[in-house]
Formats: sequence, structure tokens, C-alpha cells
Amino acid sequence: MRKLPTGTVTMLFSDIEGSTVLLSRLGTRYGEALSAQRAVLRAAISDWRGHELGTEGDSFFVVFESAAAAVACCVAAQRALAGQAWPGGAAVRVRMGLHSGEPSRHEDGYIGMDLHRAARIAATAHGGQVVLSGVTWELAQSGLPAGLSVRDLGFHRLKDIEGPEHIYQLAGPGLPEYFPPLKSLGAATNLPVPITPLVGRDSDRERLRGLICQPGVRLVTLTGPGGVGKTRLAIDAAAALGETFPQGIYFSALATVRDADVMWKAIAGDLSVDGDQPAAVMAHLCDRRTLLVLDNLEQVHGGAEVVAALLAAAPRLVVLATSRGPLHLQGEHELPVPPLEVPQEPAIAAVTESAAVRLFVQQASMVRPGFVVTGENAADIAAICRRLDGLPLAIELAASRARLLSPKALLARLDHSVALTAADAGRPSRQQTLRATVAWSYDLLPPRSAAALRRAGVFAGGCDLDALAALALAGDGPADPADPLELVSELMDVSLITVTEGADGEPRVGLLETIREFALERLAEAGEAESAHRRHAEHYAALAEQAHQQLYGPAQLAALDRLEAEHDNLRAALTWSFAPGPAAIPDTERVDTGLRLVEALAAFWHQHGHATEGRRWLQRAIDLASNDNAARVAAVAHGLGILLTQQNEFAAAASLFERSLAIYRDAGDRNQEARELNSLGITRGYAGDLDTARSLLEESAALARKVGNEQRVAAALTNLGLVENFAGNLARAAEVLREAVALDEKYGDQLGLALDRQVLIMVSLRAGHTGEARDLLFAGLDYVASAGNSDILATTLELAACTLAELGEPLRAPRLAGAAAAVRQAAGMPLAAQDAEMVEGFLAPARATMTGAEWDAEYGAGRALSQEQAATLLLTLNQ
Repeated sequence: MRKLPTGTVTMLFSDIEGSTVLLSRLGTRYGEALSAQRAVLRAAISDWRGHELGTEGDSFFVVFESAAAAVACCVAAQRALAGQAWPGGAAVRVRMGLHSGEPSRHEDGYIGMDLHRAARIAATAHGGQVVLSGVTWELAQSGLPAGLSVRDLGFHRLKDIEGPEHIYQLAGPGLPEYFPPLKSLGAATNLPVPITPLVGRDSDRERLRGLICQPGVRLVTLTGPGGVGKTRLAIDAAAALGETFPQGIYFSALATVRDADVMWKAIAGDLSVDGDQPAAVMAHLCDRRTLLVLDNLEQVHGGAEVVAALLAAAPRLVVLATSRGPLHLQGEHELPVPPLEVPQEPAIAAVTESAAVRLFVQQASMVRPGFVVTGENAADIAAICRRLDGLPLAIELAASRARLLSPKALLARLDHSVALTAADAGRPSRQQTLRATVAWSYDLLPPRSAAALRRAGVFAGGCDLDALAALALAGDGPADPADPLELVSELMDVSLITVTEGADGEPRVGLLETIREFALERLAEAGEAESAHRRHAEHYAALAEQAHQQLYGPAQLAALDRLEAEHDNLRAALTWSFAPGPAAIPDTERVDTGLRLVEALAAFWHQHGHATEGRRWLQRAIDLASNDNAARVAAVAHGLGILLTQQNEFAAAASLFERSLAIYRDAGDRNQEARELNSLGITRGYAGDLDTARSLLEESAALARKVGNEQRVAAALTNLGLVENFAGNLARAAEVLREAVALDEKYGDQLGLALDRQVLIMVSLRAGHTGEARDLLFAGLDYVASAGNSDILATTLELAACTLAELGEPLRAPRLAGAAAAVRQAAGMPLAAQDAEMVEGFLAPARATMTGAEWDAEYGAGRALSQEQAATLLLTLNQ
């Protein structure tokens, strides 16, 4: 065992931000960047006597005896990294996190919660940023080198760590100052992080920041043609305003949105507000000092009305919008975004200082290392920038060809680029220039890449590599590579796609809206639109079906997250499936694909708070479904019935379940018959017909046992336990619920276990076994808080309020009840009458111990919480 420090040590974790995207851009040269990064860090670690304990890929784990030495090491490393010449002109940014504690020695390293805390702190940082815990700051501050200080970033909640962590950012000469808010669980931001620094917009950025921060300014709209850089400027300006908007800076990409209903849904998702009702979004924002960046509003029908409603409902909200034209709302401050300044004189100094040329050089050096302005190429570069009207997107597209073409050759090809089509003739000159440049870049692509680009236009909100391969590379012959990274690298090299890192760490490919519009036009011209949309819908139907199979097992949370990440593509697939075909009549194959989608997505809509949206799609499917496909009709009717039950429309739900039950009985499908009996039984129970409910549920359990489906047995027993609880048969309820628990544990069904526990808590409370109810409640908090299931969360909050009231802790009950009410309102799922009666029965004595004003204040505080905050409130109960 090597000699390592003991006692209090300071742990450093670091890695390269966006390493997957960097690998895609650099290809084989990524190894050079990785080796250079390692050399820089190891030199600093050696100089400051660190102990390197782990290196995997681009990440480091290092331990220091001194907190001050660890801080000094990070400063030295960041300064050296900033001065490094990286291959391909790439920007390699390393994030670093420090925490001090007393991990236990184990074999040749350390173990303990302090180790995990240090790793989680590092994961909150952005590239180029050094963050440290409050403990490290206290230990290090007396021994810091001159000129160093910290910025207080406040308290943040970290994954798998109890209690908030006070985090600071290291500041000083040679260290970047402004970053987006931390990427913690409680970080109120989702701003994308650009790969390259913003060029040539210093004055525009400061003017925009100053305008946003002026008292009384509520709405600022950046206007200008596509490709002028509105989005990039908005992100950069917003990223530095965290202190001005302490309760959140959020970004909502609306390029694929066409109507106000979906816009509300998109904003709700970006704010982590469940449900698709405007009231949920407005309630979330009503008293928050928040900046909301709404990107690409020009195509959203009713978008201005949505913005007006948001501003009226949330007096502390500021909206920063980007659009090709103003929204024409009262109080709007329009800020036109001009093209970049182009050189007016041929002198090399004037050319080099031009903002447009600086962008050209930045982009060209990424594909041609060492590219600079010289006396020989200055005039040609200046002419290129003037020819492109200083439009950033056009300049980036042209500069991407510098790998093969000199500026002189590039200029010659621009001057002879494709002629504008007749449809372009009426466009403003700058849009003509941009479209011509996009067309020029497209026409230079190899046929396979051109086909992939135009097909990629059908994706909404981007796609992962599997989807790209399934759609963009489909049908192009056996020579296509199995791994689409080669294609991604090729299109990224010419700036026709964007690549970001998805929530799962995998690359996600996207198109700027201007390029996506162009791609869709070319797709239609090639006669491929119908086939591309069909493959898109079929791919996402298969994805939804695969995820559906995982929704009732150990992989449930990952499946739900994947469906949420692809929600825009799933909506696009549904829209195409249920739209009239080329002959303006319903297309049987299209509708069949749509039926597959809604059948697979019904449980997702139910579990993730999308009941209202799901109802619309399922009703559309029912209306279009052919009676010849009876099994599919039955499945869709079942899904719609579940959502109607969730919204307390029991009679309509029962009618749908009866329809499905009749179909499955005629087909002799006993397994599905057991499912319908279960759903119909609990619906009858909530409608008050307990005898019929009991009979149906017992029949369901018996039939499920006969066909050998123990998970379906467990589901029927859970609902039977609930009905017996309604009837006051508590001993019988507890008996069947214990059997349900055993079966759900056997199959690892976390959702089933959560439902079992909820009913057992009800039974325990009614039986006066309050301690047992408390233990059951605490046993399931982690799952409930992380599942994202609005129904489970709301019910658990209500049961927690009842349990605490019974335990003699009435002060926390109203806040929990208020939080539950907010979750239910956002998700559009009111509390059923029987459940409301039970909750009121337990809360009424607690309410009597407080004044009306005290209760209302706590209840209102709970109503103001977001779903994520409500989940956090639950986790504090057993601390």
C-alpha cells in the first residue's frame, strides 16, 4: 500500500467538459488534446505535491494534504490550459471541483461520503471553472496566493447527498469570471453551454445586459434574420445574470413549436413544471425573480399571447425573446441584432480587427490549425466577409471549408455559388445571402452526407446517434458505416449540424432552424419527404414500445427519462401519423403507426403528468382507428380509460374499460382480460360501487393466477386492498397488500411497491398504527422523490401530511398538503372524493391547533413549490 495522507485531506476531481462532442469534432486528433490536457494537469499536480489516485479518460482524481495547495494547483492548471495551443483550434475546457474531508483509507485509496461529495461538487461546474465547498474555502483562504478570491454561489442540492452544499467559485487573474449557474439538482438554469466563445459582440452583449437589468423592463426581443446570431447573443448575455435573477434563468428552444398549446408544454418542461396547463406554468413563476429566454418565436401561432399571459401572471418575470420580428406587445423593448462588422479597408490591421474576420479566423482555425490573417490572404478574407454580409452563420459555413480551400479559392467559389431559386427572389438580401451560402455548403457535400442532412430535417429537437443512423443513413447501401460518428464529424466540420451532450452523456445531433428549413425543402424536392417522415414515426414507435416494456421494472426511471428527452420527436411522429396522407385521406399505415405510439405512450403520459395531452392523442387515435384492428382499439381504449380515471371521469373510463374487456374476451386473451377487470374494478370502487369493485378485482386476481402473470396478480391485489380500505375492512386490506408487496419485491417493480406502500399507509393510519405508517412512508421517499410521477408524488405528500398530523407535528402538515395541491393542479389530476375525505379527516384536528392565518400561510407556501421542490420537501422529512 502506497503512502498517502490521512486525516483531513482536500480532494480534486476534474474532467473535460463536452468531451464526447470534442471527440466527434477532432476525430483522431482528440488523442493529442487528451495527452496535452494530462501533461498540463500532471505538471501542476507535481508542483503542488498532489497525489494522483485515479485517471480515466479525461478525468483526474487527486488528493492534497493542504487545501491551499489544492487551490493553487487548480489555478496553475487553469492558467496553463488557457494558454495551451490545442489541435484543430479547439477549445478544451476542464472543470474542477474541490472538497475537504476525512475519507477512510481503503486498500490503495480512499472510501467514504466525503469522496462522493467531492465528485458531486465537481460535476456541478462548467469548463474552465473551479468550484469548492465551504469547508475547503475555510481551510484554504488564509494561505491563498495574492489576488485570489471567491464568488459565493449559494447553497445547492447534490445528487445522492443529503442536505444542501454551500459552493464557491474561485476567482482571480487568469481565471474566467462568468459562467452559467451550477449544474446541481437545485440549480435554476438549463442554459446551453456553447462550444466556442462569442466573437465580436462585446458592445451588443453589454447593451443587452444593461437593458435587461433596467428597472421596469419586462420584455426584450432580439430581432433579425435567421443566422444573424440572436440565439448565441441571448445565451451569452443571460449566462452572466445569475445574481440578478437568483430564482432562475431558463432557456426554451421553440424552433420546432408551431402553436401556443405546445409552447406552454415546452416551457413547462424547461421549467420542470409537470402538466401542460398554462395555469401550472404561471403558478410556478408567479412570485419568482426569473429570466426566461424564449428562442425562435416567429413561427409560433399565438406566441405573443403566451408571452403576454406570462408577464401578466408573474410580475417579477423578465422575458428575453428571439424572433425575426417584434412581438408587438405593450412594454416590449426591441433590440435589432446587426450583422458583424465587416472590414472596410484593405489594410491588414483593419481586417484583423473586424468582428466578422475574427469569427472567420476562429472557425477556420478549428479545421485548419494555425490559420491566421496574413498580407497575402487579408483582402480575400475581407471580401468573403463582405460577400456574406457579416452574417455569423454564413461565415461559419464558409470558414468550415478552409480545411481544403484557401481564402482566394473560397472567394471564387462563393462568387459562383448556386443561383437563388425563384422562391428566394422576394427575400431580404441578407436572407438570400444566407440561403445561398447554406445551399453552397450543401451542394459541396458528398451524396451520402447530403441525403443524411436533408433527412435529418424531420427530427424535432434533435436526435441521438441511433435515430440518425436509422433515418438519415437508411437505404443508402451496404457501404454505409455502422457507426454514424463518421457522418456526424463530416457534417459538423462544415457547420451544418450542432452536437451537444445529452442528459445520458451521449452525443445529440441538432440543426439550426434556418438549416432545418432548408433541409426540409431539399427533402421535398428530392421526393423523400413521405418516406423520411414514415421512417421517423416508425423509429420512435419502436423506441416507445421498447421503453414501455421497461416501465414496470428496475429500468423504469431510465425509460421515463428517455421518453421525456424524445417528447418533441414523439409529438412530431404522432402529428404525422394522424394527419391526412398525400391523397388527403386517412392513411391506414400512418394511423397504425400512430396507434402503436399512443398504446406505448399511455403509461408514460399517466406517470409523468401529461394526462391532458395524452387524452388528446388517445381520443384522436380512437376516432381514426379501424374496427378491423380490434386488439389495437382495445389497447388504446384502455390507455384513454386510465387517463380519464386519473382525472376522476369514472363513468367515461368504465365505458372504455368495458369496451376493451369485451374485445379481449371475444379474442380469448385471458391475460389482457385480467388487466381490464382490474382497471374496471378500481374505477367502480372510486365511483362508490364497492361490492362490484371487489368482485371484479377478485376475478382479475384469480384469472391472472391462472395464466401465471404474478405482476398482474400484484396489481389486482393492490387495488383490492384499496377497495377494502374504502369499505373499512382493514385486516383484509392489510392481508392482500402484504401479498402484493411480496410479488412486487420479487419482480423489482418499484412503481408497484410505491403503490402498495401508499395503500398500506392509509390502512395503518385508519387502524391507529401511526408509527407503522411513518416507517412505510420513510421507506419509499427516495423512489417517490426521484420518479417524476406526479400522481405518486401528490398522494405521498398528502399521506405525509396526514401522518405528521397524527404524530403530533401539525406545523408541517399544511405545507405538505399545499404542495400536493400544486402538483395536482399542474398535472390536471384532482383528488378523488374518497381520498379527499380521508385527508380532511386527518388534517382537520391539526388545523384546529393553529390559527386560520397560520394554516393559510403554510398551505400557500406549499402551493408555491414546484414539483422538484415538493420532492425535496419530502426528502427532508426523515432528516
